[in-house]
Amino acid sequence: MNDFVTRLGGRIFLYVFTVLAMTAFTVRAEAGVAEKYLESGVRKAESGDYAGAIDDFSRSIRFKPNNPEAFYNRGLARGFAGDLKGAIADYSKTISIDSRSIVAYNNRGFTRAALGDYKLAIADISKAISINPKIAEFYNNRGTVRTSMKDYRTAIADFNKALALDPGLAGVYNNRGLAKGFSGDTQGAIDDFTRSVALDQRYTAAWYNRGNARVIMNDAKGAFEDYSRVLVLDPEMLAAWNNRAFTSLRLGDYAGALRDLGKIIEIDPGIASAWYNRGVIKKLAGDRAGAIEDLKKAAALGDSLAVDALKGLMP
Repeated sequence: MNDFVTRLGGRIFLYVFTVLAMTAFTVRAEAGVAEKYLESGVRKAESGDYAGAIDDFSRSIRFKPNNPEAFYNRGLARGFAGDLKGAIADYSKTISIDSRSIVAYNNRGFTRAALGDYKLAIADISKAISINPKIAEFYNNRGTVRTSMKDYRTAIADFNKALALDPGLAGVYNNRGLAKGFSGDTQGAIDDFTRSVALDQRYTAAWYNRGNARVIMNDAKGAFEDYSRVLVLDPEMLAAWNNRAFTSLRLGDYAGALRDLGKIIEIDPGIASAWYNRGVIKKLAGDRAGAIEDLKKAAALGDSLAVDALKGLMP
């Protein structure tokens, strides 16, 4: 079992944050060529055609170069398309035209955070809060950045402010639970994840995070139930299959653990750790031949621990 735990290190503590971004594309009902391109860009962006949307927003800008909406919307589209630096440039242009654009400050902030520039991210989101301190999502977003900076105390304070403004935000309970968990308050984390799923029964991240916290509390049965709920909602979440296999092993259910690891292999046969872990469990279950077969596959995929494990099994 200890070998399996080692191989789970990267996944059992994979927590999931929720950033409450201002991601609604906007357009004012105005006549003119620039506005027509803006409207067309919004429609394309909402349908997922970000490249087409960016082209239309750029055309709109050529006809009306001082329209903050066009730059803001192009920033959103660039962000969704993965061009984070381009998104930041557009949000900055938006702010240069409209210095009180709280959504541009907020979005530039969390985009900077995605690039690891946490100090500037905090400055941007704090600016948005100073302009309008009544928007719960901004406190949530600043709290997630502070959690990333391991500043858990002030992160929790931000989440508390968000919940005081809007106690119905399931994502904020999830994020406060993460900050509590990282600061060592595992039971407090579980309580917050429980509040989160009470507000949104389909909130996969909160079920998953509660499962991880229950593992820390040695509640394998509760963790198994949470991971099972995750897999109903998202049957392609490999980390949940992996972690449920671990809880099955803790519960002495080798067959269940083998089924879950087999599911990972079915979804993505190139994951060496799944072959390794299944080989370890087969060894524990007395299936020496099956263990050797899986460990050989893991070794072929580059798993060095599988190579070592095979030395103890091969004649």
